[in-house]
Amino acid sequence: MRAACLAIGIFVLLWGAGIGAKDFQFPEFTGWKLSGEIQTFDPKTLYEYIDGAADLYLAYDFEELKVAEYQNDRKANVTVDVYRHKTPYDAFGIYSQERLPSANYNDIGIQGYSEKEILNFLAGTSYVKITGFKIESEDILTSFAKKVAENLGEKGSLPSLLASFPREGKVKNSEKYVTKNFLGYSFLHSAFTADYEITGRKFKLFIMEFGDKSECANMIQKYLEQTGKRREVVTETGYTISDPHHGPIDLIWRGNYIWGVLNMDNPDLRLKYLKLFGEELKKK
Repeated sequence: MRAACLAIGIFVLLWGAGIGAKDFQFPEFTGWKLSGEIQTFDPKTLYEYIDGAADLYLAYDFEELKVAEYQNDRKANVTVDVYRHKTPYDAFGIYSQERLPSANYNDIGIQGYSEKEILNFLAGTSYVKITGFKIESEDILTSFAKKVAENLGEKGSLPSLLASFPREGKVKNSEKYVTKNFLGYSFLHSAFTADYEITGRKFKLFIMEFGDKSECANMIQKYLEQTGKRREVVTETGYTISDPHHGPIDLIWRGNYIWGVLNMDNPDLRLKYLKLFGEELKKK
């Protein structure tokens, strides 16, 4: 009975957080007023607002976009786009695809970054994009962002698996979430990746999380079949895949996780980072 109540409590907590995002209201700003009505877009109409990029957002389970444009007496404009996605993973995914490691980062929401007349941030299941036109100071965008973040409610946190990436050589803020078709294969589902650079060598690490071990085994088997190396039985161990499109890929299957190294031709360095990754995962 206690376990059932706990499960219900967790469900309500998560459900309540989702409702908060759906009930979001644009805040008021001193010296600024809304210019026109708030626009709303769903998956069927998103292309009307971002035609060229709509497919990418839809891939990350986009659910709704609300757009508000503010104007002051000096005819400066600030546009606030609030994209709501199905899960925090999806919101992080689209955010991670657009952020630049070299941008100016801040702690608005879970994380935000800014460039000239642009400030974007991540909060829960929402990805917020704020742009200015003829604004006097970048601080105006910061003020807007903080109030929008406050109205969105609980900010959440970055996906916990990101903490498992080894720190040595990792390019800061290069982590990404690929929602499906990792490496271009339909049998490889979602994955987290991060860029690395060691003594001029650039490469990537990745990790995939599965529901159970049978899913891991099925994925390994399909990958081996793809490269003509099918085995009757696959076990929790290391594999070297001779991928015709990506070169040699070393990966390890342990428990519900598969992690590996991409674009690294040094076998000793590949082995080192596979080991470091495994050590970090043990800390979870």
